[in-house]
Amino acid sequence: MSCLSFFRIAAVSAAAVLSCSFASAGDTLSMAVSANVVGTCKLVSVPPLPFGTLDQVTAPDLNPAAVNVTYRCTKNTGPATFTVGASSTGTYSGLLANTTTAGDTIPYTITWTAPTTAGSGLGTGVTPVIVPLSGHMLGVNYQNVSAGAYAQAVAVVITP
Repeated sequence: MSCLSFFRIAAVSAAAVLSCSFASAGDTLSMAVSANVVGTCKLVSVPPLPFGTLDQVTAPDLNPAAVNVTYRCTKNTGPATFTVGASSTGTYSGLLANTTTAGDTIPYTITWTAPTTAGSGLGTGVTPVIVPLSGHMLGVNYQNVSAGAYAQAVAVVITP
């Protein structure tokens, strides 16, 4: 083999090596991937609490069946702070107002036991926390009020 042939082969081989070196040259850095979950609670169900039709003649004290408020919280969040009206103490005192004629009101209370369960998640397959609310109304408080519909909207709040 002549020297010229050797240099041609060597030059082609060197070019091949150089092109291979450039093709495989690169750099690697790590990318940070992150997320943040903020603990929260969401009400699932807040049913109405009806006292029904009031009998002013016999005026019994009323304790209708308890209604269940349900909520879910982020896993291991809680126990949540549960508030009815402006009260988180387990007793709320309210006034039903006559929606037909102004002036008459009927006092009542709602009682509950503060929840002690931490959340197990917000997904639909998670069993919600249940807080039974019980209503109480004294007969002497509605025995002498005007006829009509009585109502009050009461905020139910769950935090965080």
